[in-house]
Amino acid sequence: MNAKTGAAEIVRSKKNHQSELLLPSDRSSFMTGAHHVAGLIQGDSAASLRQLPSDTFNVAVTSPPYYWVRDYGYDGQLGHEESVETYIEKLMEVFDEVKRTLHPEGMFFLNIGDTYYSGNGQPHGSDPKCSSRNFLRTKVRSVDVSGWDIPKKSMIGIPWKVAFAMQARGWTLRSSIIWNRCNAFVEPTARDRPHRQYEFVFMFTKSRFYSFDRSMLVEEDVWNIPIERSRRANHNAAFPSELVRRCIEAGSPVGGHVLDPFVGSGTTIFTALAHDRNVVGIDMSADYVDYIQSALEADGHQALAWPHLLKRIQQPSAIWSSWAGNKENFRKPGRAKSE
Repeated sequence: MNAKTGAAEIVRSKKNHQSELLLPSDRSSFMTGAHHVAGLIQGDSAASLRQLPSDTFNVAVTSPPYYWVRDYGYDGQLGHEESVETYIEKLMEVFDEVKRTLHPEGMFFLNIGDTYYSGNGQPHGSDPKCSSRNFLRTKVRSVDVSGWDIPKKSMIGIPWKVAFAMQARGWTLRSSIIWNRCNAFVEPTARDRPHRQYEFVFMFTKSRFYSFDRSMLVEEDVWNIPIERSRRANHNAAFPSELVRRCIEAGSPVGGHVLDPFVGSGTTIFTALAHDRNVVGIDMSADYVDYIQSALEADGHQALAWPHLLKRIQQPSAIWSSWAGNKENFRKPGRAKSE
């Protein structure tokens, strides 16, 4: 983390603690030396979001668990549904709440990858991908079960299925950014197709009118960002801090409010604090939330009562310091129409 976030205050409620905010999630909140706050919620993303206030966050940034790509080792995990349709329905439950909690001018950056349908009717067996993704070699994934209505070995097209589902629920899809993972792993089993080197980062807005700082864009809709080999919490699927930085700086002011409903090992938490934003992160895994709390404590952050965080994130965000001199960089209500 950036040293400028300074020391802070900390509180973590106990499991099943009766609270007006969440039942039965664990919650932690931290005050940084720069007077920014970080909130942690351990629990179901949709249920946790329902307890947060509407029209609050400037920007949401997340990368949810991909469909049948990894086993995170706990019951009820997203990504292990019996069908793609059920997986997308569960994502929509979360993203409906993300939309409600976003400020009317808010933005949502969604990183999501695809999956192949094998349809061979058998578990992975000796496939080396199995151990690296924590799947038991005897486990038959839904994408291994025969009988789907697409040809075997087909890419399923999950990112665009999700994007279209979000459009149907009122989201405005403003851009489909290509994240070129410059140092992506070679896929040893992909002998009859190109190796996958990119993923999508979809840019959604809550309405046609939104705040967006073009001056923060390093590149247009192809982002060349290497994968970070994260050592945090044994979380090999973490997206890079540079990707998160671009999203939060283009979509929120200094002192603004950031949300990640699938926070994982905490990249969004650490990046938001390092760039002077308030942030709330949610994850089902107690291990990841414990890791983030320990990392914040190790950096000198101290706990504060959860109601203080709620009060802070319901305050209006700071005015963007560059507004007066860079009005052309922003998309605001009442501005001239653009495509």
